[in-house]
Amino acid sequence: MFQWLKNLISSDNGPTLKRPVVTPKVDAAPKAKKSTAVAGKTKSKAAKTDLESMTKPQLLEHAKKKGIKVNASAKKADLVKKIKNG
Repeated sequence: MFQWLKNLISSDNGPTLKRPVVTPKVDAAPKAKKSTAVAGKTKSKAAKTDLESMTKPQLLEHAKKKGIKVNASAKKADLVKKIKNG
């Protein structure tokens, strides 16, 4: 039995299965969305739409660029409110 375990563990005993290396596809850069704001509407409405469509990491980055301190563990809705209020 010990010989069986030794053969099982030893690296020079029999062929080993190798897993293929799979690399995830990475898109170059996300495409910017076209603004759908209609002339005559306020900027706050357009800003609201933009903030609502952003992902949480995008909101965190946006807040950092604006100099707004936000908690990374906050919910997305809370981040949007904090960014709107400054």
